[in-house]
Amino acid sequence: MNAVPRYGALTMAVLLLGACSDGTGPDAADEAVRFDVAVMAADATLEDIAMWSQPFGFGPAPAAAPGRPGGHEGWGGEFSGTRSVVFYDANGQVQTAYDELTTAEIHISHEVMGEASREDWSVSLHREREMVVSGLAGQETHRTWNGSGREEVSSERTLEGGVRSYEAVGEFTYRDVVVPIPGTVPRYPVSGTVSRSVTVTISGPDGERTRTVLVVITFNGSSTATAVVNGEEYQIDLSTREGRLPLRRLRR
Repeated sequence: MNAVPRYGALTMAVLLLGACSDGTGPDAADEAVRFDVAVMAADATLEDIAMWSQPFGFGPAPAAAPGRPGGHEGWGGEFSGTRSVVFYDANGQVQTAYDELTTAEIHISHEVMGEASREDWSVSLHREREMVVSGLAGQETHRTWNGSGREEVSSERTLEGGVRSYEAVGEFTYRDVVVPIPGTVPRYPVSGTVSRSVTVTISGPDGERTRTVLVVITFNGSSTATAVVNGEEYQIDLSTREGRLPLRRLRR
């Protein structure tokens, strides 16, 4: 089962390069990079939440995108992607179609790519996912998501003193994310984690530097998830409406 959906909005938050130009010194730069990656991870989490609420991880054509992004609005651009699925019964045998009682697992491959621009920004992105959703056989109440993926984001911003660019390459892993079945309210994951490792190279008037940021997102069934970003704790609002920033730093 294959489809090529069209995407009309950015599916990954663009790193907020302006934060890097506002601080001074290495500590300020590292804080800015950490926050930028935290925003990217929060936006990707909202995309995951929308994806997990669909019957097979995507909606019916033409709305076959994996989920509406969060965090930022006003981006134009063209996005395209592919996705394929394979259904399995409890014995591991491939099924020709989904059966609501006998299908036990769905294996999903997903890829999205595109470019966008806004004012003095430009961005290109590429994300791939390989996922397994299990616990489907019989009268299910919850589903469990596992899998992994990789992502690449290239972005530029024109500044008064020149051009600053980010090259971000990352990998992510879904570990036992338990989600209520589609149509259930509330629809937020009751447990599980998503781990992300992002290596960012920043180039600009002040030279080039590279940072690696580790993000662990934990779910507890509520409308908020906890994100620990290189030891710094943030909160992701999973109910954030489109156009709102989904992330806030927890002060201690």
